[in-house]
Amino acid sequence: MRDRDAAPPVAAHTTRREERRTAAREGILAAAHRQLAEHGLASASMAAVAARAGVATGTLYRHFPSHAELLAEVVGDALRAERALLARATAGLAPRAALTAWVRVSADRALQAPRLAHALLTEPAGPAVDAARRRARAGQEAALAELLDAGARSGAWPVAATELQATALVGAAQAAVVGPAAVARLERRPDAGADIDALVVLALGAVGARADVGTPS
Repeated sequence: MRDRDAAPPVAAHTTRREERRTAAREGILAAAHRQLAEHGLASASMAAVAARAGVATGTLYRHFPSHAELLAEVVGDALRAERALLARATAGLAPRAALTAWVRVSADRALQAPRLAHALLTEPAGPAVDAARRRARAGQEAALAELLDAGARSGAWPVAATELQATALVGAAQAAVVGPAAVARLERRPDAGADIDALVVLALGAVGARADVGTPS
């Protein structure tokens, strides 16, 4: 039997240390997300994020070697979370209803949090953030192409170049909600229902959705 006064195993110390480090890193990312959601990407300096996280600026550099790496991580994390949310919103739905849900959820989230959408998608940043955006967009386009493939197989719309359609739809949706006109406002749109309806019509028309096939929108 081990002496109860003996030091705990090294593995236990290591695990607790890793858990604390992970928790600290997640706290920093959450603080950075709140900062850019409220004030934009340009406001998320290392000092501002450290203040929101309640840590010293030097602590940030132990987790993120550079400001660019911190911003790329928070933007990448947020965009991955958005893609996961869209996947949940469309899971189990017939293709027409799934495409409708994809448009409605993505547009509504951007229009209700325009400053955050601008920060995540279009606010000028740097190469690291742009690379994170490209990876996230590629993942979103791939997921949408799968949805469009399913619709084509089911007869909800004609067989077409779904990868090209997905690229076009993602681009059109992004331009509509965070394009120059939207960015000029950067204010919440509680009355955006008509705009979202128009985007749904645009998306369904773009893929040639048949009104008599699949779950109605």
